[in-house]
Amino acid sequence: MLLKPLSLAKASVKVSFAVSLCISSSFILSSAHAQDTVQYSGVNNISFHQTAYDKTFAGNGFLISVADKLYAVTVKHTLFEAKTPEMKHVAIEKHVKEWRIHPKQSPNEYIVLGRLLNADITEAIDMKILQKDWLVFEVIENHSPLTPLTLRESEVTKGETLTAYGCAYVNQQQCQQDTYQGQFIAYEPNNLRMKLDNLQMDKLRGLSGSPVLDTNNQVVGIVSNVLKSQTSEGFDFAPANLKYLSKVLAKISAKRV
Repeated sequence: MLLKPLSLAKASVKVSFAVSLCISSSFILSSAHAQDTVQYSGVNNISFHQTAYDKTFAGNGFLISVADKLYAVTVKHTLFEAKTPEMKHVAIEKHVKEWRIHPKQSPNEYIVLGRLLNADITEAIDMKILQKDWLVFEVIENHSPLTPLTLRESEVTKGETLTAYGCAYVNQQQCQQDTYQGQFIAYEPNNLRMKLDNLQMDKLRGLSGSPVLDTNNQVVGIVSNVLKSQTSEGFDFAPANLKYLSKVLAKISAKRV
């Protein structure tokens, strides 16, 4: 996002504390640079027609496979940070020259994204997009090692272990894909609540857009936000759940029929 590092979303302070383009949460497994052998996510590398606004690392993204169709996804609030002054709505076609996703240390192993399938010329780029925090793209080219992921159909149960895979800004010089883990607490209308020990939002900006997977490596959410804890003075990690994404995919499927 184009917010100051760790600035909190004052507009939604009662329930939601969004941290710039990529929410911070510190629950790295094993070490500060724990690497997973399977590559699930990459970073967003966005080129604009106005090159002064190019972003080589604007959060994370990943691939999903739905009904034998491949899509690239990331968070909509990427557009808080990766945009030109003329971009006021969730419609990027006239502004973005090329959008790639690639492992942080392997820019030549990339995915070229195509049309933004949930573009909306009426949807303003403001804090309300956190309620529908998914961007869904066509895939034009795939030269990457990213493993396409499938969506979980059943609900997550309390206490389940969930893991996010991605890179944060603080580790960007070494990160290929760090691994983060927590326990599921409950569903919110647009989010999952997760318990993360030693939550330190100032250390992991940049993680937004990373896939959140269950123990079967199925997608249950995408790193998006944090919510004020209901049981303590701190915060709960709050990935966007699949509700809005499922609606987008249903509309895409209906158009293909």
